[in-house]
Amino acid sequence: MADELSDASDTLREASELADQHRDRLEERSDALAELATGDAQVDHGRLARETNKLHDIEGDLDGDAAGLVTEARDLIATYREDLEGV
Repeated sequence: MADELSDASDTLREASELADQHRDRLEERSDALAELATGDAQVDHGRLARETNKLHDIEGDLDGDAAGLVTEARDLIATYREDLEGV
């Protein structure tokens, strides 16, 4: 199940390599998702919603392949959340 978060992290890392703008922010989000995927941090709907919102904000400033990769990462997070207990 954490595979989606790990894949989202990898996807954001790839997006950061393509993006001139917001490279650091994408790397930070990638690191945060990697930490969640390894179980080093608490994963809940609220945390993932905040991550998704941050990505949505960044995505609006990107275009091309980088924006597409951020969309892909957001979709992976949404897939992970489908099986997450809680809200």
